[in-house]
Amino acid sequence: MRSRPLPARLAVGLITAAAAFAVAAPSPALPPPAGAIRVTSVNTPAAQSASSAPAAAEGAAVTVGATAAPLAVHPGADDDRALFRAVVDDGHGPSATSTPAVFGVASDTGGLRPVAHASLEWGVNAIYQGGNPANSGCNFFSAGTQQDFRAVQGDVRIIHRFPDGSAQGVSDATKCVPGTGSQLNQRVLFTHGTGKADATTGEATVDWTGAFTANAYSGMVTWYLKDPTLTVAEDGTGTLTATGGGIGADPDNPADQEEIPERRVTVATFERVRVDSTADPAGGVRITPDYAGVDYFPLVDGVRSTTSAIPAGVKKSQPDWGSWPQSFVDFQYETGLSSYWHTSGGGADRDKPPYDLAVRFDSAPDVRNVPVILANPSTTAAAPYVEGRDLTVTAEVDGEAALQWERAASANGPWSPIAGATGESLVIPAIDSSWNGGHVRIVATNADGRAVSTALRLTTAPYAAPSFPEPPRDLAAIQGTSAVVKFRAAGNPALAPDKMVLERSDDRGATWKPWSGARFAQTGGAQQFTVPAIPLDTDGARARVVAVNTEGTRAVSEPFSVRVFPATGKPQLVVLPDKPLDPDTTTRLTVLGAGFQVPDWASPTLTYSLDVGLFDSTVWQPGRTGTRDWVATSPDSSNGQIYHAPMQASGGTFTLSLTVPAGKLDPRHDYGIGAFLRLTDITTWRDTFDDRSLDAWTPVRLLSAQAEGEQTITATVPEQAGEFTWTIDAGDRAVTLTDAVNKGAYLHSTGDLKPVKVTDTRAGAPAWSVSGQVGDFTGGLSGKYLGWTPQVLTAGAGAQPGTAVAPGIDNGDGLTASATLGSATTGHAKGTGTLGAALDLRLPATTEAGTYTTTLTLTALS
Repeated sequence: MRSRPLPARLAVGLITAAAAFAVAAPSPALPPPAGAIRVTSVNTPAAQSASSAPAAAEGAAVTVGATAAPLAVHPGADDDRALFRAVVDDGHGPSATSTPAVFGVASDTGGLRPVAHASLEWGVNAIYQGGNPANSGCNFFSAGTQQDFRAVQGDVRIIHRFPDGSAQGVSDATKCVPGTGSQLNQRVLFTHGTGKADATTGEATVDWTGAFTANAYSGMVTWYLKDPTLTVAEDGTGTLTATGGGIGADPDNPADQEEIPERRVTVATFERVRVDSTADPAGGVRITPDYAGVDYFPLVDGVRSTTSAIPAGVKKSQPDWGSWPQSFVDFQYETGLSSYWHTSGGGADRDKPPYDLAVRFDSAPDVRNVPVILANPSTTAAAPYVEGRDLTVTAEVDGEAALQWERAASANGPWSPIAGATGESLVIPAIDSSWNGGHVRIVATNADGRAVSTALRLTTAPYAAPSFPEPPRDLAAIQGTSAVVKFRAAGNPALAPDKMVLERSDDRGATWKPWSGARFAQTGGAQQFTVPAIPLDTDGARARVVAVNTEGTRAVSEPFSVRVFPATGKPQLVVLPDKPLDPDTTTRLTVLGAGFQVPDWASPTLTYSLDVGLFDSTVWQPGRTGTRDWVATSPDSSNGQIYHAPMQASGGTFTLSLTVPAGKLDPRHDYGIGAFLRLTDITTWRDTFDDRSLDAWTPVRLLSAQAEGEQTITATVPEQAGEFTWTIDAGDRAVTLTDAVNKGAYLHSTGDLKPVKVTDTRAGAPAWSVSGQVGDFTGGLSGKYLGWTPQVLTAGAGAQPGTAVAPGIDNGDGLTASATLGSATTGHAKGTGTLGAALDLRLPATTEAGTYTTTLTLTALS
């Protein structure tokens, strides 16, 4: 170590803060203490302690003074950690030397200095870090105050952090995709902050411009912070404030939303900062916001409660309980996210404390500009994908990048490259079951790093033509009510919901037409048509469902009957089957109800409902007080009760199923389905049955028990021999039309249908019909352009030709609507006949050259 004695006869004081010492004898009464010199500490008052003195700036003037004239020195970088001492000489004896002290020099000048490029990085807390490889269902950040995702807006950018400390940008297609594991590690990054900061102490006041939005529940509940301000005092305490706003919503009913007025909130408070000089030469700080031990007292009707929102029991069981700042939590109570911002005793408590704030005073962290995935993998094919056919999966990537498709059994990997798949499209030739349940994704790589798409799950299944695993049943309804036809149709490729049709025939199946007004709905595997306000004139009709897959292949259900019962205009019940029940056999009944206009609530605590059940006539009849003493009731009700809300929603109608167990009914008694009002007091749950305005009854008949001396004689007449068959009378079932000839207004082509042979030798000679219908031609050409003129080629079996159908080039549906090829009336002669038709195709003159094909489906009914 070096010793630097100062000149004789010079009284030297404390260099760090010019703390003078007195010379009373030829020995120093106060040696210079070790320390450093602040650049502004020139001629500072004496007696300042060495421990409070920061380092001197390199090359800055430093004053040394005591009883003699001051001495200014200019320390350099090589003076750091040097020793110095004071030598005193009174001119009358030997000099006295103090003990050495350490001289410290820092290269920074210290103090508040202007900043213009400060950055602030923050991840809110762990609640906003859960990722999803499918890029959905996450609480994602967005730059700006809008609800839709933006990666960058102004001086605000959304980034993802990785375990190696690197950061990269994200896109709408990757905002929820975790880089590794299941965590997003998403951060909002504010840049170009302005203000003043001291890199030595961390003291600062910095303002940023811009905003970010935190989208909770995948964007159903959103809040934002904009224009944040960081204030750090010299002692390390401080705050982060910002303007908060957003959309308030009830988490149980996110659709009920309203805008939250903007206000300034304190986002974080803190008691100290950690000076960070490693990330930025100009310095920076890392801040851990206060949380543990911070209490929150909510506003109740605008008045601050004196009761903590954190239960005492929770505080006792969780020593680290805490809360975000009061004004911020007040704001979040308006968003509907309330207790997500303070300890509540729930399972999410560990994720609620705020993340650290990272601040740089004159720079921003490096963010890798990896490729941007604009569109995640998708396919136009409907899942499950048909095995044996090629499948094409596409994605879209912005910018120059090396692309590689990968596959894995799980969305979480491990992943392996797919050989040769290095473009935006992945073609899987003749996909097979080995891909079923697997996943594919695309990885884009450039010099800055790589971006990974979401994982697309593949499901495969063999080809299956459309069919009806659960065909529709006979339809029964009361006039003017909504009639529902339930069924289950399936196939692969998938069925096309927009091409599902409910058809009706009013001539016993000879001709069919779409049932006007019928609405199709599908929930999961359940499908149904609803016919609103079914008219009485449809009673006795027949109906069927037509299912079409995405390729145009059709399937037609077996026809079913339609029964419509006249409405009486008052409460009425219909029971099916409407024939006597065998009391020794378990029987399933269907009960239809209409005209039950349940009254509104009698008071805020008194509500009406309807009871329906099977009763013994000695127990209940209309006019008597209602009772729960029924024989059987429907599982479609709540123990016999249909509540107020569904009765009002249905307009006073219902359909119930009811099972009568074998042996439950006494053949000597009379039974019926009864309905009556119930009034419930929801404060005491006491029921009364005194209102008789909706009493209704319909008898249920039983097979009579035989009396002594009676015998039952049964005679059976078997069906006579005979059959009904039909075939296409040709080995080759393909019809090739003539080449189209240009007729000016249209292109014309003709041909003949292959003969259809019909044989009917049945007793009673019931009516029959054969109808046909086509789908669209390949290439997107409508099938309506095809028409026909039916013919009887060989007389027999009572065959009569159907009505000619004109091509739909000007108007009409052509043969895309079911049309009769031939038919016979009841009582026709037995025998065999042959049907045919002249085909007439008239296409628009603008039709492109090519070969087009379609399929004609023939259906025989009798």
